[in-house]
Amino acid sequence: MKKRKRRPYIWFLLPGFLLYLAFVVYPILAAGKLSLFEWNGIGEQVFVGFRNYKELFSDPDMMGQMLNALKNSLILFVLTVLIQVPIQLIMAYMIYSKARGKSYFQVAIFSPQFIATPVIVFLFTLLFDGNVGVVNRVMEAVGLGEYTRPWLRIPQFGIYIVWAMITWAGIGVGMMYFISAMKMIGMDSLESAYMEGAGFWKRLWYIVLPQMKMTILNIILVGYIFCMTVFDYSYLLGGTAGGINGSVDVMSLFFYRMAFGDNNPLGGRISNNSVGMGTTIACVLFAMVFVVALIQILIVYRGRKDNE
Repeated sequence: MKKRKRRPYIWFLLPGFLLYLAFVVYPILAAGKLSLFEWNGIGEQVFVGFRNYKELFSDPDMMGQMLNALKNSLILFVLTVLIQVPIQLIMAYMIYSKARGKSYFQVAIFSPQFIATPVIVFLFTLLFDGNVGVVNRVMEAVGLGEYTRPWLRIPQFGIYIVWAMITWAGIGVGMMYFISAMKMIGMDSLESAYMEGAGFWKRLWYIVLPQMKMTILNIILVGYIFCMTVFDYSYLLGGTAGGINGSVDVMSLFFYRMAFGDNNPLGGRISNNSVGMGTTIACVLFAMVFVVALIQILIVYRGRKDNE
């Protein structure tokens, strides 16, 4: 008789696997099931199949709100990729290169991460307030008083102010990831490039960045997930309605408004189906995130396969 192979590591994996099933897999499946029902969270659940999905994508008012929220979420993501990620890379490279005052610089950049979101929103409200805001006061002091505006009341600027808050609060997180990745790069290649005359920025472009492709891709994915699920900044700045004309509305706030908001703008049948429609929106949001994450996994897998 063949002896069974002992696999003691299974007992170490089992608790985490069971917790993952209970707190990740089961809620996703339960939400998928609820999206097929009409339910307000209190009364009887009525099975309606895919009617909630059909209603979400066919109702002009609801579709308009979702597209507006999706547009704002994607604006946050595009700004993050084009502006925030490069800044994080440059700051990480300066700290990695042991620039003067790097320790103070690192603490100063990362410290806003520990400030509560309501405090951050309050600080930016003081900055951009039309009457007592620091931005307008500075513009008046330098002779640009004619360009002062009530920034928080102009819908076109709303989502950009949200992005500014998010960036100021969280830019240090990505920077720390990049610093950790740079510390894994062999110093031999950097020293060789230095000896051959490569300057500060050339070493970053030709030595550091090519070896950090996967890290950058992971940070972009994390940024996408965050921008699609961010809630608190828009809620605190613009309330349940998402600001003036939905100027700061995002996907998570749209979900909250449909599922829990007491001033639901659609009313009627949707209010009677708040949980059913809310979980439908949550499932659509999950699909948007899952597809992008799956693409990223495939890219990483192919990259590793090509390097073998």
